[in-house]
Amino acid sequence: MIYSDYSFLLLLPPLLVWFYTLRSAISQNIFLLIVSILFLAWTNVWNLLPAFVVLGVVYQWFSLDMHYRFGWRGATWVIGFLVFQLAYLKYRGFLADSLGLALPAPAVFALFIPLGISFYTFEAISAVVDIERLKSRVSATNWALFIMFLPHLIAGPIVRWRLLSPQFKKAKQLCWCQLGVGLHFFTLGFLKKLAADPIGRIIDPVWSHPDHSGRSALLLALIGFYAQLYLDFSGYTDMGRGIARMLGFRLPLNFRAPFFAHNPSEFYKRWHVSLSNWIRTFIYDTLAVAVFRRVRGRKRQNHALFAVVLFVMAIFGLWHGSAWHFVLFGVAQGFVIAGWALVTKGRAPRSWTGWLFSLTVLQLTWLLSLILFRADNLAVVGQFLFGLARQGTSSDPRLRWCLVAVAGTLLAQAVDYHVRQRAVASSLHFLRTTVKGAIVASVVLIAALALKVSFDAERIASSGAQSAPTTSFIYFHF
Repeated sequence: MIYSDYSFLLLLPPLLVWFYTLRSAISQNIFLLIVSILFLAWTNVWNLLPAFVVLGVVYQWFSLDMHYRFGWRGATWVIGFLVFQLAYLKYRGFLADSLGLALPAPAVFALFIPLGISFYTFEAISAVVDIERLKSRVSATNWALFIMFLPHLIAGPIVRWRLLSPQFKKAKQLCWCQLGVGLHFFTLGFLKKLAADPIGRIIDPVWSHPDHSGRSALLLALIGFYAQLYLDFSGYTDMGRGIARMLGFRLPLNFRAPFFAHNPSEFYKRWHVSLSNWIRTFIYDTLAVAVFRRVRGRKRQNHALFAVVLFVMAIFGLWHGSAWHFVLFGVAQGFVIAGWALVTKGRAPRSWTGWLFSLTVLQLTWLLSLILFRADNLAVVGQFLFGLARQGTSSDPRLRWCLVAVAGTLLAQAVDYHVRQRAVASSLHFLRTTVKGAIVASVVLIAALALKVSFDAERIASSGAQSAPTTSFIYFHF
């Protein structure tokens, strides 16, 4: 189940009603924990096993550390265990193929990767660090809810313990303003998902067999994925933030108009913000400090930092999936970051034309690197690259909708980019905090849902399927 499934959309209103009938923080937290567990188990009950292992092992360490004060050495062992479980369950096949090892696998995990394991593992690691620094007691219920919290459970944003756990202390009171803001976020995310799913169905055949398509079809499929990736992922996290706000919680923004960034550093401050911050805080900063402490000479430090950037971005790529093309995607982005710093010397564009030129070059490098991201394997990457040199026209006129999707994506991000301007800010204030704005958001959401029903009914009629089409989420593949 995902947020845009019919089953979840039908369950969300009674969930909100039931939640606000509970008066104490403990009862509300327990209710949310039960709902979150059922949500994770909906697709496959075995998704719960690694999550429960994380909950149990880390909480046991919290309890023992309060009495015996293991300190950072104990925290390091716990973090090592979390990394080991993630590597074994998600990257077992990749490691076995790359290193020539025979790694046994439990039968229940042989055919699927547990949902959300990357997200809640990273959250658990950051929580271990935060709690070790704070030396504070941890409630079992709050700890379980922090990891299993429904709005960020399987797709983020990756939230720090120190930001979310204080929100579990007080009971949430029904606030129409919070509901209005949450409804606005949820509606916006649902519209993005509604646009992303058809684009995916249009471009998937081209990506499956790029050797059968010509240059124009491949370019349109690449542009379509460029839009789909943003619409799908940002839309899903917007829906999660909307659910959290309707429940009275606040989750951080995960996308801030990344296509309007003019350099790679700014891009990763705007794209998947929570993951970028996590990797910079817990991996890059640690390695960079080690470089400055142990490497002497500016030239050697620069070379070492270049290696660190490539290593960190390789991890960033591998986080998305257990295959070499993801690693190469991250390394390619690492070369872009390092090359950009070498050419520009860290200087920002001084004119509007310079900003536009930088933005265009950066987005073209991102667009081309997405070939590595989207292809199923390196063979498909080669077929796609060779296909770009092959003459041919688009065989499917529906591919032209990819251009419309990009235009819509840029329009949505333009609103985010100019959010501080008076006209945009006043419009958003009206939509989020007024009764009329809530009515507008409700009408738009109902219309979007009706459009989704119409699309699905048409697909059922044309394909002769016996059941409703399932809604996909692109990050389930990673």
